[in-house]
Amino acid sequence: MYKKILILGDSGRGKTTLALKLSNKFNIPHYDTDDFFWKIKYSEPAIRDQSVIEVNKIYDTSEWVMSGSTRHLIMYGLDKADIIFVLKFKSILYQYYFIIKRSIYKEEEKIADLWNLLTHVTKKKYKKGYGSHAPLIEELIDVYKKKVIVFHSLKEIENYLFSI
Repeated sequence: MYKKILILGDSGRGKTTLALKLSNKFNIPHYDTDDFFWKIKYSEPAIRDQSVIEVNKIYDTSEWVMSGSTRHLIMYGLDKADIIFVLKFKSILYQYYFIIKRSIYKEEEKIADLWNLLTHVTKKKYKKGYGSHAPLIEELIDVYKKKVIVFHSLKEIENYLFSI
């Protein structure tokens, strides 16, 4: 059984949903890079160096499920993880579905947050504006191929969860 699980993918891929399922199944604590990235959720980012120090403390523990996409917060975890799951669905509609579904069930999220996230996802998908020069997840995980599983659909995720 894996004790250090890293789940990667862009916003709205279902990383948190998968992480919570694995966390509950294996009784391992779940963390999200957003919890380290934001000082005030979706409003004020934390100090970058401090957030890296804090997330690395988690990576140095014996058990964790970490989900996220923030490059500087996943780097150390790539090496420490026993397994890396990458959620890479072809259609942007999957992303929109997850984001809108999430915003319906999370009371703390506002319409402005939803709009900003949908805009971010669209710009990132089509490499427009900020983050267009950031390394792709595929580039970051290339050296870790032996411990990477890529999911291309919700069906693949469900089949995997059923098999373990």
